[in-house]
Amino acid sequence: MVRINKLIQPYHEVQSQMDASNEPQKLLAQQITSETNSNNWWETPLDELNPMELYEQYSYFSELLNLFHISRSKKITIASSMLAPTGLAEDVSTNFSPS
Repeated sequence: MVRINKLIQPYHEVQSQMDASNEPQKLLAQQITSETNSNNWWETPLDELNPMELYEQYSYFSELLNLFHISRSKKITIASSMLAPTGLAEDVSTNFSPS
C-alpha cells in the first residue's frame, strides 16, 4: 500500500499543477462569455442610437451579410463540384463491351 501511495503522489502533484495552469484559461473563458452575452449589438433598438452607433450597426450588418454571402458561395461551389461529371462514366460506357 505504501508503494502504491508513492506512485500516486507524483500523479496528484502533476494534476494539481495542471489544474493551476488551467485556472487562468477558465477565468478568461468566463470573462469572454460574460462580455459576449452583454454585447448583443443586434438587440439595441435603432431609434435609440446616435449617428456613430448607427454607422457601427451598419458595418456589423454589412460584415454579417458578407459572411453569409461567402458561406453560401462556398456551399454552391462544393455542391456543383460534386455534381460535375468527371469523365469516368463516359470512359466506362465506351470501353464496356457486353459479352
